[in-house]
Amino acid sequence: MERINPEKAEKAIKLFVKQLGLENDFKQYRIMKTFNEMVGETIVKHIKKKTICERKLFVFFDSSIARNQVFMQRSAIIQNINRLYGEYILEEIILK
Repeated sequence: MERINPEKAEKAIKLFVKQLGLENDFKQYRIMKTFNEMVGETIVKHIKKKTICERKLFVFFDSSIARNQVFMQRSAIIQNINRLYGEYILEEIILK
């Protein structure tokens, strides 16, 4: 059996996603997943809803304490996400 080169597989998956027109949806999913990893499980427990619209991440909380913790970290989170993906994909985090 022949081994698959992981670099070729990654390029094929990216091309497939682009051809289906799911590139933006895939980016949004990656942003939300990365956001959850950066803020940690304790904060994620208090998130009611997350949506992305025009490079803005809207996060709705059920705890003002959790919201304030993210508020203080939001510029660092934006910088880290943009740096991680090598492009300007997140402009602002709006907390509610």
